[in-house]
Amino acid sequence: MDSQQQRKFGLLTTVAMIAGIVIGSGIFFKTDDILRSVEGNVLLSSLGWILGAVGIIFGGLTIAQYAKKEDTVGGIITYSEMAWGKTLGYLAGWFQIVFYYPALVAIIAWVAASYILVLFGAPGPFSSGEFTLFSWVLTVGLMVVFFIFNSFATKSAGKFQSFALIAKVSALVVLALFGLVLGNPIVAVQAASTGGTMSGLFVALISIAFAYDGWLVAPSVAHEIKNPKRNLPLALTFAPILIMFVYLAYTIGLTSVLGADVVMELGNAAVGEAATLFFGAWGPKIIYVFVVISILGTFNGLILGFIRLPYALALRKEVPFSEKLAVVNKKFDIPLASALLTFFISLVWLFLHFLSTSGVVTYGLTMFQGLEIDGLPIVLTYVFYVMLYIGVIKKAKADNLSILNGYIIPILAVAGAAIVIYGGLSAPKFNVYFIISLVGIGAGLLIKPKKSA
Repeated sequence: MDSQQQRKFGLLTTVAMIAGIVIGSGIFFKTDDILRSVEGNVLLSSLGWILGAVGIIFGGLTIAQYAKKEDTVGGIITYSEMAWGKTLGYLAGWFQIVFYYPALVAIIAWVAASYILVLFGAPGPFSSGEFTLFSWVLTVGLMVVFFIFNSFATKSAGKFQSFALIAKVSALVVLALFGLVLGNPIVAVQAASTGGTMSGLFVALISIAFAYDGWLVAPSVAHEIKNPKRNLPLALTFAPILIMFVYLAYTIGLTSVLGADVVMELGNAAVGEAATLFFGAWGPKIIYVFVVISILGTFNGLILGFIRLPYALALRKEVPFSEKLAVVNKKFDIPLASALLTFFISLVWLFLHFLSTSGVVTYGLTMFQGLEIDGLPIVLTYVFYVMLYIGVIKKAKADNLSILNGYIIPILAVAGAAIVIYGGLSAPKFNVYFIISLVGIGAGLLIKPKKSA
């Protein structure tokens, strides 16, 4: 099974893809949720960032063992096949195509649209608390534009990913530094480090997992990365460490200058309030420009990886209409049918998000209340990650891996993932989502062609 696509992404773009996807909407609109979960305890929230990082730092180092051996199309699909065989590879791909990626694409498109409305002072979910019709139209518009962008201008999409990374890290570092310099981090942390419980920390880990998510998108384009057996492991190692330090600095800086109570009270508007203190009346406008770029960078990276997944299964002849989904357009070097399919699946998840927000508030559809399409798919995908980590341990001796790479690091990765899974079990309606996901995964087995290559 050979990829028909060119290798066009270097190490910098690969690092940008990981960090650029992970650092995005979550740090801006989940920080207050994390603090509420731990009752404003900054030390516990910082511990949460560190625990969450354990999952991706050691997870990245573990996944790198697969990346060193194989760089064919599929990423997590390929690695699952290497560890446990074709059935798990198919299930991992099916889950990501039908549940994981489209849910994230939908929610982040909505978050990006909401912050654009904040930037221009228009009514919207984050600016005025209104689920306006225009906010949904803008969300769909962003999805259309970025799916077209990633389908017909792939190299430009990669360059935008690098630009967005520089913009978002610069904005976060500036906010963190101003907060640490103008505030008093020691006093702020001490004053806001009482209360909170470990059970609250585990709940916070769902939001933390969302803020860290996206680090395994890069392997889905391994077949388009230059020298992937070198560059992908390096990127999977360096990017998570960078992300952890940026998140810690931002959280401590923001609470140092505003206080944890104010951050929790203002919610998504906290970053604008901090910008006003730092830069005056124009501060929020400047910062929200960077926030929007940051979120669009995450959005772009998710789509970049997502549109290649149906193509990966189609090359294996494991989905209906494989012959059409596996065709790469020679002019644009992209599987256009695969891209179109992922766009429509994302629209379905956006409709589910509409039902759980506008549907509940405006139309009284209470049956959808508590449906969190942004966090719950992430928790379940960690189950697949655990299987990959255990796969490295299982084959450590056969692959001549050292004790560090074959046992210690994968065990730490399993521990990090287990913490996130445990936190997910305490989420509202998690049991309902889990059952629906299992049914959906089972449906994938039913539609899988009987004969696959």
